[in-house]
Amino acid sequence: MRILFATTPGIGHTFPTVPLAWALRLAGHEVLFASGGDGLAVRNAGLHVEDVCPGKTVVSMVQETFAAHPELAAQYAEVDHSSFESTQRFYAVLMNRQVEMIDRYVEVAEEWRPDAVVFSSLGIGGLLAAGKLGVPAFEHGYGFVHTGRFTRQLREWNAECFERHGAELPEVLHTIDVAPPSVSGDAHADWSLRYLPYNGGGVVPEWLHTPARRPRIAVTLGTTAPGFGGLGPLDRVIELAGGIDAEFVLALGDIDTSSLPALPENVRLAGWVPLGLLLQKSDGLIHHGGSGTTLAALEAGVPQILMPDEGERAESARRVAERGAGLDVRHDEISAEHIGTLLNDGGLKKAAADVREEIHGLPLPAEVAARLVATVQG
Repeated sequence: MRILFATTPGIGHTFPTVPLAWALRLAGHEVLFASGGDGLAVRNAGLHVEDVCPGKTVVSMVQETFAAHPELAAQYAEVDHSSFESTQRFYAVLMNRQVEMIDRYVEVAEEWRPDAVVFSSLGIGGLLAAGKLGVPAFEHGYGFVHTGRFTRQLREWNAECFERHGAELPEVLHTIDVAPPSVSGDAHADWSLRYLPYNGGGVVPEWLHTPARRPRIAVTLGTTAPGFGGLGPLDRVIELAGGIDAEFVLALGDIDTSSLPALPENVRLAGWVPLGLLLQKSDGLIHHGGSGTTLAALEAGVPQILMPDEGERAESARRVAERGAGLDVRHDEISAEHIGTLLNDGGLKKAAADVREEIHGLPLPAEVAARLVATVQG
């Protein structure tokens, strides 16, 4: 069987699908990815990928869309950015206005002729391709954006794409959620899937072998957030770090960090470190609220401080805070007291450990892969 994974061109939407993709490969099926931008890094997982938007990234395409549709930018400026309910339509439309990219998803599917399509939440490329080819489609969640809740509205919000291709929604359409039910709340997905963090490969840095002499706090802004808002959200954390008896590890990847203020002696600029590996040896995490980062911390059982800027990230922060596994704090309001709570609050640690146990009890990728295949075969 051939399964096409059509993911939004970003790491945060593509990496969560890798465990299911490999479960299908290990069961003997062919897998091809259609993605772009940072999502092309899925090739490092030993998987083949077609580039649907050469030379572009999520950041550049969103900027292009706003420039081409100033009315959309004006509408976006007026919504309540603290609520995903207010911004979800923009998430669903911004990337889908890239006509050449959307058409390329369909071209890849028509060339490769998959038996089913797995697509990332709120992206219509794979959904449209499955509808046009008349094959089953499976929406693969990546966080806390209510996997499955808005799937059928994508047809309405992006009607011109479907009409241009003469396509409708697939007759067989299922949703797969990687968020633990106790955190995701009012879930709409058909199937649950255990979240297994895939952060890319990497050489273990020597310093990570050295036992920490004091608590270790990982700090990251993910892969997309710095492209929109820069590194400013870390200024307050760095300012506080010098007065706190802990080691802070800034895992910021390969981006330009010259805008950061002077670092205290207990702050390590680590560059690229596989997040799952770092969390195994950390006592807490401070981050932007990205879905993949949030789920990685929950899977590791590590308490977290989420500093979201808007929409989807605010949704992650709210749900984790309501579950008691982390704190929802604005980046300019974070205090030494918040960091002390992160390290010392027994309730946070207990909730984080409970969610980890919950995640580990969800169906493994091999189980979901077998269910997917059985569904396609009818």
